[in-house]
Amino acid sequence: MKILVIGDSILKGAVTGTASGHLFDIIEDSSLNLAQKALGFEMDNQSVFGNVISKGQRKLNKMLERGETADFCIVEFCGNDSDYDWALVSENPNEAHQMRTPFEDYLRIYDEMIKTLREHKITPVIMISPALCAERWFNHITNGHNKENILNFLGGDIEKPFKNQKSYDDALAEYAKKNNVQTVNMREPMLATGHFDDLMCQDGIHPNEEGYRFMSEIWIKEIPNLKKEF
Repeated sequence: MKILVIGDSILKGAVTGTASGHLFDIIEDSSLNLAQKALGFEMDNQSVFGNVISKGQRKLNKMLERGETADFCIVEFCGNDSDYDWALVSENPNEAHQMRTPFEDYLRIYDEMIKTLREHKITPVIMISPALCAERWFNHITNGHNKENILNFLGGDIEKPFKNQKSYDDALAEYAKKNNVQTVNMREPMLATGHFDDLMCQDGIHPNEEGYRFMSEIWIKEIPNLKKEF
């Protein structure tokens, strides 16, 4: 079984705040690498740090034009798409800033990608991303920026980025249900642990090594149950 992966830093296995001094590090024991070791499937992981869904779509289309094939394609986008350019927000908090991928475009592009995969006889699988830790994320996005301006833009609610991300995740789950797309949900099981913060890096948006191990257990459980459409 071959699995193609199109996503962002979470499926790449990025961790932040390490002693390396780098913006981020890619760990060998990412969630899918651990699952691959346990289950033995072939994988082509094309996930990229900072990826948004429009870039993922362009990469997928180019790969399919070159003849890339797979049994399944895991698609994972949300965190970067439902986010803002915080430097711009900090400088101009009273302007009407759009998320990096507006909501309507997000669902439209997801739908286009799902249809493209099916046209190429590849079974799509949507991963519902982990939630973010609101307070950690707020501290991260305000680091080096005008904290008061960003807080004013958020209407005084540091939970707003969490809620924005949740609205994208919820809409995506509903889309998947309506269009019979198989999903693997990381958000709800991780929140349900009761110690979600322990699974996340200090930036509040990337899982840490323990978080990736937790995610790998979900993959190991769910991947064997995926049904090929073609």
